[in-house]
Amino acid sequence: MSSPRRSLTYWLARLEAQLDLDRLMQGCCQALMELSGADRCSIMVLDHNGEELAVRWAQGIRVALPAAPQRRMTFRIGEGLCGWVARAQKPLCSFNVEQETRFVPHQQPTPGFRPVKGLCCLPLVADGRTVGVANLSTFSSKRRFCWTRRPEAQRFLDQLSQVIAQATVLREAELVSSRWSRLAKTMSETIAQVSHEVRTPLTLVTESAQQLLDGLAGPLAPPQKQLVTIVRSQARRMLTFANELLDLSKIEAGRLAMARAPLDLAELLREVAGHYEPLVAPRRLLIQCPTAPPVYGDRARLTQVVENLLTNAVKYTPPTGKITLAIRPQARHVEFRVMDTGRGIPKRDQRHLFEKFYQVKVPVQTVVRGTGLGLTIVKEIVQLHGGTIRVSSTPGHGTTFIVHLPIYDAALALAEEFRVMRDRASRDGASVGCQVFRAAPGATVEWPKVIEVLRQQVAREDRILLHERGEVVALLSVSDPEGFRAMRRRLEGVLAAHSELFPAGGVRWGWALVPQEATELAAALKLAERRAR
Repeated sequence: MSSPRRSLTYWLARLEAQLDLDRLMQGCCQALMELSGADRCSIMVLDHNGEELAVRWAQGIRVALPAAPQRRMTFRIGEGLCGWVARAQKPLCSFNVEQETRFVPHQQPTPGFRPVKGLCCLPLVADGRTVGVANLSTFSSKRRFCWTRRPEAQRFLDQLSQVIAQATVLREAELVSSRWSRLAKTMSETIAQVSHEVRTPLTLVTESAQQLLDGLAGPLAPPQKQLVTIVRSQARRMLTFANELLDLSKIEAGRLAMARAPLDLAELLREVAGHYEPLVAPRRLLIQCPTAPPVYGDRARLTQVVENLLTNAVKYTPPTGKITLAIRPQARHVEFRVMDTGRGIPKRDQRHLFEKFYQVKVPVQTVVRGTGLGLTIVKEIVQLHGGTIRVSSTPGHGTTFIVHLPIYDAALALAEEFRVMRDRASRDGASVGCQVFRAAPGATVEWPKVIEVLRQQVAREDRILLHERGEVVALLSVSDPEGFRAMRRRLEGVLAAHSELFPAGGVRWGWALVPQEATELAAALKLAERRAR
């Protein structure tokens, strides 16, 4: 047994370092036994309601045995010696336990049972609040636990109390976080299911209303036409809301599928502006789109971003106003702006603009209000592209939304796609197959055509990318190693059937499986390239 002074110094250092909690507390029980000469030590922790003490850690004779039905491990505040100590926040030592009316034994007598002769209950108090009780017991009435009255003992107990208090707060926070995560997941899944279910009937209502307005069921009287127009308008609005809810639930679940590729942002802005010309009129629409480097984006999702910002600009700009779409190439990003000369957004509303369901208060006579989800989804999509969005507005002088998107870079694209697929695979308990196709020395390979052939053979969530070193990397979502082997054989067979794209033996391939063989992109590529030699 180590000396008391040495043991105290050691465990005080461990308490200050706050290492692994369970190992630390078991060690503290052992230290208290060594320092006090006790045969047994237990540390009880008070629950978050402050009503019940439960044994969390223990050391000494018999405590390693499995908990039997007759062994008691919890006490209410005020019950037994430990309950009294927790309530009074005063230590209590008894060396004639059998005569102590407040003593409640942990265990009923059984064959071989040794009764406790001496018991010392020490309150563990942090910031004036009881967090637990340390119990020292002995089977000899001659031991007096003198160490517990020394100043260093109180220092040890104070630090022990602080560690337990911090661990209790952390545990409660983790439990609350876990409950909220489960609740958020359930809500997200429910919203997604409901949104999916209502889209079909809303689409049918919208199309039926449009057919009535087109006269397919016969001419409508003016009052009928007005009513059907209202039905169509509200059905479209609800369909938009359902689609936005579905998109948001996918984003929050990390399951929003994106097909990213080099994209001409100027061309996309001009295309969207062309579709919106009838809606924008009679407002003026200016397009300032000089040549800019391509961004790495999903065309459909970025179209959604531009359409949402342009719709808002039209909605809040008077007929005599002006809307401008502009692109400004920068060093590492392409910036595009949607500017209007509308009423502007008050300063107090700007910081909440991208929050779910938040809507700026506008006069009653203005156009139909939106769902409050559009800008939230816009921000999420921009961030999923590695970009940023902000708003600049002065009431009475219009609003400008400023979006920055990264310029396309082969290495950046590969790293980003790898990260997304690896995280998704980790969440789903699946794997990512990394397959590298490289040209043999001296061989000429038509890589764009090879990529097109490969893309026709893989799933929508898989990625075929041209690496900056002049080789093709396929990132494949697979369920297990056997599935990856089957996919490799199929892709290799497809390439063998297109020998016109490269000379015989002109392409070599290697592979790596994530996370089984590598967890980072660099390691996976290195392994795959080594196998491709």
